[in-house]
Amino acid sequence: MQTNLADFIKDTPEGHEADSILRACVHCGFCTATCPTYQLLGDELDGPRGRIYLIKQVLEGKPATRQTQLHLDRCLTCRSCESTCPSGVQYGRLVDIGRKVVDDQVPRPFLQQALRTVLKETLPRKWLFAPAMKMGQMVRPLLPAALRSKVPAPQNAGAWPATVHARKMLLLDGCVQPAMAPNINAATARVLDALGVQLVVAPRAGCCGAIRHHLNDHEAAKDDMRRNIDAWWPAIVAGAEAIVMTASGCGAMVKDYAHLLA
Repeated sequence: MQTNLADFIKDTPEGHEADSILRACVHCGFCTATCPTYQLLGDELDGPRGRIYLIKQVLEGKPATRQTQLHLDRCLTCRSCESTCPSGVQYGRLVDIGRKVVDDQVPRPFLQQALRTVLKETLPRKWLFAPAMKMGQMVRPLLPAALRSKVPAPQNAGAWPATVHARKMLLLDGCVQPAMAPNINAATARVLDALGVQLVVAPRAGCCGAIRHHLNDHEAAKDDMRRNIDAWWPAIVAGAEAIVMTASGCGAMVKDYAHLLA
């Protein structure tokens, strides 16, 4: 794809990265086959190829609009499109750059800003989210149907293995999953225990940083990343074999730590 980025971004690190990503795209459209929002809505602008065009237009100097912002907001950042792209387009990085530029140009309404602030300050903090989820589960039968479907019923996670093994792996237990689906991590620990591996949670590790990063609070997201690295490092030095992640979004984010913190 031929590009001609505007002066405000072309000589920045983000501009160089975006330019390289845009030039890799050959408009083939293979990405639309695995994009959930395109499959659901059938709108070209709600698929990766359409969003790439929108981002390209903004980076080349066309003013962003609320509609541009909406199409980028609808992206789940699941990066399924990257798995089918024959050109290896790093769509996830491009959409992060595009969202930041669009948000700088299109101020969000107050209520939307407030909601995003609540999400990025509440979800990553287990000590806030877990009690809130527990309270929601207690009153779940009384909630309207629309709200009730968003609050999962309490789950019995089962026993966490107590056996100490010589082989150890770290677990990023996440910020939301322990409260909403505690059985996932517990089941993972039991499977690895049966294989002779002890799953260990680093006490000071927390959110992987994805929530804040995708809500454009990139510096706070980097703080989350650095805290996790500091929490994991002693165990890695002591011989932990791997870091296990049971949420795909967390796994994708941790794989990008080296790039984002470079």
